[in-house]
Amino acid sequence: MKKFTIIALIASIALMSACGPKDPGLKDAYKNYFKIGVAVTERNVADSLQAALILKEFNSVTAENCMKPGEIHPQAGVWNFEKADAIANFCREHGIKMRGHNLVWHSQFATWMFTKHDENGNPVVELDEKGDTVWVERPAFGRFGGFGGNPPAGFPGFGGQRPEGAQRPNGAARQAGAPGFPGAPAAPAAQVTRTPKYVQASKEEFYDSLRVHINTVVNRYKDVIYCWDVVNEAMSDANNPDAPYEDTFRKSQAYQLCGDEFIKNAFIWAHEADPNAGLFYNDYSAWTPAKRTYIYNMVKKLQSEGAPITGIGMQGHYNIFDNPTLEDFETAIKMYLELVDDLQITEFDIRINEEAGGGLQFSRGEGQVYTEEIQKQQEQKYADLFEIMRKYKKNISCVTFWNLSDRDSWLGANNYPLLFDSEYQRKPVYYTVRDFKKKK
Repeated sequence: MKKFTIIALIASIALMSACGPKDPGLKDAYKNYFKIGVAVTERNVADSLQAALILKEFNSVTAENCMKPGEIHPQAGVWNFEKADAIANFCREHGIKMRGHNLVWHSQFATWMFTKHDENGNPVVELDEKGDTVWVERPAFGRFGGFGGNPPAGFPGFGGQRPEGAQRPNGAARQAGAPGFPGAPAAPAAQVTRTPKYVQASKEEFYDSLRVHINTVVNRYKDVIYCWDVVNEAMSDANNPDAPYEDTFRKSQAYQLCGDEFIKNAFIWAHEADPNAGLFYNDYSAWTPAKRTYIYNMVKKLQSEGAPITGIGMQGHYNIFDNPTLEDFETAIKMYLELVDDLQITEFDIRINEEAGGGLQFSRGEGQVYTEEIQKQQEQKYADLFEIMRKYKKNISCVTFWNLSDRDSWLGANNYPLLFDSEYQRKPVYYTVRDFKKKK
């Protein structure tokens, strides 16, 4: 056994031994309230020290990226189960249930579903009147932090934006004439690539692909996953609570092709695959007056049409300032409980800058200093939000931290968003969350 493996094993045993009944984990402190979850990668569960920390502190696990459609199903007929299986098998081995994340999302999506495929599963290239391939130019990938723009509609294999450091799914189908393959025309200039234009799938063809995807993934993990984020971030970021219903949706490829029907169908097919799973609509900034109104109206309408939406996930990408305000946070909870009995805070972190939500052009904290004043602000924000969540313990079933430690965070370690530091040690804010005073 390698030296570093022995050291890690000894450290993990020491951690588990030290954290006895007098030193409860988060899950123990909240056993009478709600599950305490964490988003992980396959690397977290493979490392003995990190695995011990997961087992000590949490009783719900979410795969951060590897179950997203573009990661697990990057091309027609191609499935990447290895990473998702590693996390699922860890949870099976240790008796931990999982949240499934996610089945439909405009980003990191299996965008090949929007392309027509032939009987052999190959994308169909659009031809001009002479029978030649139609080519399109697009900006090259590789902008800030790995957040390349979405490719043109119908370009298979890429799912849009993803957190920095996450791997892209496999590229476009290896087809003669595609860039980098025999017969491809040279890119006209740096930062621009030429790709074949593919025939777009019909709504029925898209639905056929999506239904197979949902059925395959849900059935593979139904023994270990107790709920799914069925549809993620389908609502607009427009800040107008009075916007007409049609204007409250993100104009994703799915919405442009299907309207809100794709949301309803995704929930129906997920329920068919696993009638016992909780089925969540999940979104960020779900506390704001505009977006909570959008979500409320969408869920109410689709439930009336037969969509089995049983829960709402409020992503918790917050900051130490006024995002969210405590009043608006509680107001959103009350609104959603008019529609569902089950709420979850699904992606919880509190960064120390003024950005928040799901926006991708964030600052990763270079040059920021975690001063004593900022630490106190963060502790107070965590304390205030958890106090409200405990108040609604009958309806909030899980609070999931988005990543294990500051080192793992999609926000960057210098935003100090989580309860464990970059060395996987408890920060003072950990004790603020764990050692709350129970009200009689």
